[in-house]
Amino acid sequence: MKRSHLAFAGSARSSAVAPAFSAASALVAAGALLLSLACSAAGGSNDPGSNLTPLPGGGTGGGTTDVGAGGTDGQAPPPVPVDPSDPNSTCSSSEAGPPELRRLNRREVENTLRDVFPVLGATWRSSLSADTVSDSGFDNDTNQLVVSKQTAQELSDTADAVGTAVAQGLAQVLPCATTAPDATCAGQFLDGVGRRLFRRPLSADERTTYLAFFDTAQQATGDFAQAIGWLARGLIESPSFVYRREIGSAQGDLQQLDQFEVATELAYTFSGTAPTDELLDRASRGELSSPEVLETTARQLLDSPRGSEVIQTFFESFVGHSKVTSVAKAGVPEFAGLREQMLEETRHFIEEVVINRGGGAKELFTSDFTTPSAALSAFYGFDAPDADYGIVQRPAGRGIGLLAQGAVLATLSQPNGSSPTKRGMWVYKRLLCNVVPPVPPNIPELKDPQPGRRTTRQRYEEDHAQGSCQGCHSRWDPIGFGFEHYDEAGRYREDESGLTIDTASHVAQNGDTLFEFNGEEDLMNKLVEQPLVSECLSSYVTTFAFGDKLSCSGEGRRAEFMDGSIGFVDYLASLAAEPHFTQRRIAAP
Repeated sequence: MKRSHLAFAGSARSSAVAPAFSAASALVAAGALLLSLACSAAGGSNDPGSNLTPLPGGGTGGGTTDVGAGGTDGQAPPPVPVDPSDPNSTCSSSEAGPPELRRLNRREVENTLRDVFPVLGATWRSSLSADTVSDSGFDNDTNQLVVSKQTAQELSDTADAVGTAVAQGLAQVLPCATTAPDATCAGQFLDGVGRRLFRRPLSADERTTYLAFFDTAQQATGDFAQAIGWLARGLIESPSFVYRREIGSAQGDLQQLDQFEVATELAYTFSGTAPTDELLDRASRGELSSPEVLETTARQLLDSPRGSEVIQTFFESFVGHSKVTSVAKAGVPEFAGLREQMLEETRHFIEEVVINRGGGAKELFTSDFTTPSAALSAFYGFDAPDADYGIVQRPAGRGIGLLAQGAVLATLSQPNGSSPTKRGMWVYKRLLCNVVPPVPPNIPELKDPQPGRRTTRQRYEEDHAQGSCQGCHSRWDPIGFGFEHYDEAGRYREDESGLTIDTASHVAQNGDTLFEFNGEEDLMNKLVEQPLVSECLSSYVTTFAFGDKLSCSGEGRRAEFMDGSIGFVDYLASLAAEPHFTQRRIAAP
């Protein structure tokens, strides 16, 4: 079975807690955190919130975007991909991947806690650091989401903050606390909040253990509200909260996920937060079974505000355009005041093309409009929108699609000039799914721009892509030359300090010329006609949805996405109907 590791190192609890409370504190700090759910050796858990199921063969399972740098029955044979090691290759059909425990990333933890405790508002603050970003650009990679000592402490600190806020705002969180602060009231909190945090009902044993913990806390503190706060801490620090359990139970040679596992997967994949009470109720009635229902539910979740956030998160991770808010352009003094607006422009563009219009690759990369603010329109030299971030037709010859967005172009530039390397490398990796080799040592620095003497292209060709550097730069710099009509701030330029700009170039793949082009528009129009591009894009969508690079995981409607019959949102929703969404395959010993 696959990882994941919950190697919590324990957490220091407040020294102000009475000594009699040490046993209760230990239940949270040691019982919940001192665990190693490594899934590689048999064993149990002494955490009251875990629901471990032995798996065949041993093991247990429990209840920077780098711009430089994819319902079968229990006996179905696995399909054979064109290249079984390549998640980008197409397969004859889909198959289930391995079981796993998926640690919630920072965004999922914070969304969940804010949704479960909405009345707390801004009375608590998360201590969680940013998660490690994978080579694919995503921060939800199950291979990266381990729990270090630092993560364990940050989770503990976050639980402390929420627990304190719960205790201080208990009248709003738990109304019965004002009229009948007793064991029955504590049970209401445990049953309601515990179900949301664990994404399933607590077992009878768990309920008994947690209520005993509450009793110990109340005896130690002498205060009902503080005891409920400690109960909240215990629930939040449980692996049953921290991890998404995608293990299931044996059914033939497959593991069938239970209804609550499916509800959890639906909620986090398509809305980035915990299942609602309504979705959990549907799980308890066994309504989340058929592929049709799952796909419809996924689409409903994506249509919600949280679902729109998931879509924007995918593109911000995949493209990296949110970095524009932290870059500087020394030669463009007005840029600093427009960076945030550039990010909003691109978010509105994606919303319009992908969400409102249901667009796919062709629409995303070749649409002839943008959605700027009035200030940005003036900066670009475009007509003003009727209102900020309204639709504006691009002038002819002034770029098309996502890669003509100011936020993207400015991010993929140098502080003092454009960057054919960064821009071309993005296409090389993100649209053609090539692997960018590590940067070798002792790379010479690129000389400063020489306005009026040499163009950027000339500098890169004559100074940068020579000798030992040429082997790599010949793969992506020629692609980047197609963007040279756009300066470091994302503005169109007819010439470069009086020098003629040459955007005629080619795209190479595996040593051969894929096609020739002249300029960004020609490049985009030809790229979207390449099957490799839609294959590559679909593999990024599945990697984002499933938190891993899995071969043959999203074939059900992949062909429709590739030929443009469906767009990004429909393809993402279709993954809920794939075998991997409800089943897991145990590798042969």
